[in-house]
Amino acid sequence: MSGRIRPFQLVHPPADKVHLVASRSYVTYSADELRDKLERNPYSYLHVIHPHGLNPEGELTRAERGSVEFYREVRTEFEAFLKRGWLIAEDAPSVAIYRQETESYRCTGWVVLLDPEATASGFLRLHERTLEAREQLFARYLSVVGCQTEPVLVARPSGAAANAALDAGLRAVEAERPDFDFTTADRVRHTVWMCGPRTSAAFAEGLSTLPALYLADGHHRVASTLAVPDAGGLLAYIIPEEELVVRAYHRACASGPLTPAEWLSSLAGRSTVSPLDDAPLAFGSIGVHHATGSWRIDLPGHEPDRIDAGWLDDAVLGPVFGIQDTRNDARMAYIPGTEDRAALRRRATHHPDRTYFELHPVPTSQIKAIADAGGSFPPKSTWIEPKLRSALFVHLHGTPVEG
Repeated sequence: MSGRIRPFQLVHPPADKVHLVASRSYVTYSADELRDKLERNPYSYLHVIHPHGLNPEGELTRAERGSVEFYREVRTEFEAFLKRGWLIAEDAPSVAIYRQETESYRCTGWVVLLDPEATASGFLRLHERTLEAREQLFARYLSVVGCQTEPVLVARPSGAAANAALDAGLRAVEAERPDFDFTTADRVRHTVWMCGPRTSAAFAEGLSTLPALYLADGHHRVASTLAVPDAGGLLAYIIPEEELVVRAYHRACASGPLTPAEWLSSLAGRSTVSPLDDAPLAFGSIGVHHATGSWRIDLPGHEPDRIDAGWLDDAVLGPVFGIQDTRNDARMAYIPGTEDRAALRRRATHHPDRTYFELHPVPTSQIKAIADAGGSFPPKSTWIEPKLRSALFVHLHGTPVEG
């Protein structure tokens, strides 16, 4: 039990530049936004991820993304950030307390390192299958670049005996002056407290006594990190399960000329199909959007070991569209649940060769139940917040960095 959670030599931006260095995930920026950040903010961590900027077409100007050569260039730029003092290291192994606030949620927890053996042996419980190509890509990235720059999101279960003491410790730290406190342009407030050695050790010991932790977001990063022998551990952000914001993950399928009217009748006897009105979906119902219209599928009964996305795979995507491997089939695309029904309908109108499936969020209780049973959801079953910024917290593999 001891050592499941560890302090580590935490690398982070300096206080005067933290709001300039930390960035959103690069995939969330359009080409124009990315170019603007690279041209106007020399401190942005995006310069590490894009070591040679973009050409007029919005593409990398040198090595191909995903190649070993490209990752070596990323590592070179990362080391340049360290030498310039735009990333610095704590003097001793540390734990950080991080709070993220938006207009709709507030969450507070610990940034720590999870022991790889404990992670692999089931202390960290997973609920989602991953895409093999992404696992391999990120494992190659980690092995060459040698750092983790975005913690995976982990939930600690409610009702655990250790929670009272852990919560009291959090409140004591939050009463102190934070090391960082800034708001980004997306209206997210970020507050950070760096814990000293004694406090860090106490938190790590308390967290290690929890019966289990539940991975909320970052399944590919977990699989990839465990595949890299010298990663040293898994960078994680642990918050109470009740502070998770769980959204759906919608699907898009390249359906060609096949319209829903031609296949929905095949579901007779296994579900109820009706025109989709403006009423919200419930768990156990799926929306179907196509250029020719929108429908609602209500599933029969409640199966605790299956979620709506699993039923969709088995009853529609497989038999209707011939997609047997949703992890790797190029005809599949996934849309975060931050997009509402109106956005999905607009997509369907603009892409008549695709069918869009609107899903309801998976209840947290079912996420835990599936994880406890050792089961798994289809890939991209949940879109969970908070989303953390890259390079706000960094775990560097190998030789410690000079502070």
